[in-house]
Amino acid sequence: SKLQSNLIRKKLLPALEKAAPSRVPPSVVKKLRGIGDVLDNAQADVYDEIWISLESYPPSLQAYFPLMNYYAETAFPDSGDDSHRAINSAQRDALRFEADRYSKGVAKLEKAIAVKKVRNVEEAFAQTSLAYDRFLKAGDLYTGYDPVTSTTVFFNAVYDSGMQYTPVALEQPRIRDEVLVLQGPDKGKVGQVIWLGRQDGSLESEVLTAVVKLDPNSVLGVGDKTGVREVKAYPYSWIVQTRSSTESYQRDWLLATLSAIISCGLTYPLENLKCRVQLNQPPIPPEGPLALFKGVELNLLREAPNAGFLMAGFNFLTRQAVGLPFVNGNDPNLKFAVMIPSGILAMTSGAFTRVPFSDISKQVQAGVAKDLGEAISNVYLKPTPDQVWKKLATVFTLTVIKGAPFGAFQCLIYELLKDKTPVLLESFNFPIALEPFLWGGCAGFCTGYLTNPPDVILTRMAVEVDQGDADEAFNLGSILARLNKASQKIIDEEGYQGFLKGGWENAIYFAPEAMLWFGVYDLLKEVTLAFNE
Repeated sequence: SKLQSNLIRKKLLPALEKAAPSRVPPSVVKKLRGIGDVLDNAQADVYDEIWISLESYPPSLQAYFPLMNYYAETAFPDSGDDSHRAINSAQRDALRFEADRYSKGVAKLEKAIAVKKVRNVEEAFAQTSLAYDRFLKAGDLYTGYDPVTSTTVFFNAVYDSGMQYTPVALEQPRIRDEVLVLQGPDKGKVGQVIWLGRQDGSLESEVLTAVVKLDPNSVLGVGDKTGVREVKAYPYSWIVQTRSSTESYQRDWLLATLSAIISCGLTYPLENLKCRVQLNQPPIPPEGPLALFKGVELNLLREAPNAGFLMAGFNFLTRQAVGLPFVNGNDPNLKFAVMIPSGILAMTSGAFTRVPFSDISKQVQAGVAKDLGEAISNVYLKPTPDQVWKKLATVFTLTVIKGAPFGAFQCLIYELLKDKTPVLLESFNFPIALEPFLWGGCAGFCTGYLTNPPDVILTRMAVEVDQGDADEAFNLGSILARLNKASQKIIDEEGYQGFLKGGWENAIYFAPEAMLWFGVYDLLKEVTLAFNE
């Protein structure tokens, strides 16, 4: 309780520290303690990039600088015996040093805001916040006192694997991430990364330290709304990204499926255009451009659930893989090796939801069937049951063959871009909130082109009548034979370049589709996390 905290404070704090704020007018002390609330509001505006509001902070923050120097002189006067004078002198020097760093940080913040460079603003904000927190501690300005100097004692019987966090192999902490302190005297504490310190200061060099704004601690005092949020610098190796307790296969599937409904619905005309090109038909239907939306509901039934299985399975399998006893979850270089098989298996797991609608959708897109009823009749009612079974088996096999590299490429390329390009993008002042959309677009474009050959074969086979013997028993060999026959027919009639037909259209289709899918998924995930908090 607050009363207990104050009693502990009175017992444990040296007399000199207890008296420091009492030597200064209460109005000055109150203003200095209120800087933390100003910084909290500024941080929110930084993340929302409200530049007109941010311009108001540097002048008001700089106005506190004289008060900080006044506090240093008044709270620790040059009086008393030699011992007290020496201690006070050291305290004044420490406070002046932090006040000077605070002032320089605010000046740097003002310049960064003027040119609207978000990362420069975050760096200056972190410098200002860290200096301010150290000023509070040096000046004994916290209203409370936390008697726990090290939390490691609470985790003596707890293995790191028993704590909830994201292994470094999956995700390295970045600016704005919520992190868990895994080593040192603050082990177990949670906070938000507000800056990463690099070896030589450049964005390309190795990350060595992290400035973390810890979660509110009411024992140290209370601001406008919550407890005091300490700001500390840790070695980068001491922190890991937290993992929400709400993370689950079901949540990922739902969010990814909703994202796919949005992305696939908006980009369906490009899918229809690509299909018509692969079938050597005019890109625009005779009915006009709006006819490109024909069959959109079938496309959503085919693609949305499958996308949900891809994202949910990918996240689930990668989490499980790094938890294996023979896998080093703290090796960031392991990430991509783990993600390749995870993407393949995840994409394959959703094939069963895609296959039943695949041929029907292709029939409508190609104009072979005028509506859904005729497409269903062509695919499932007119052929014999054996023919239907064989076609489904063939499409399933080809879907798996296509889905394996698709799952590996799309997620792998996205994660590579997410891991390697933030520094480059930030050097061009690219909006941070739009980064997932850009990574998704690039991943979709590359994946669409690389996986075009099996897509051409699937499209051709979907609209051709199976001429095989209806009485022939189903076997994998017959499926592979049909696959080979369709491939050979393309080679004979059009050459190997036939497999590339519609490749650019495929890439152009998947670019905006993946851009929206990854971007909307990331946005929905953030909204879900904020709602749960």
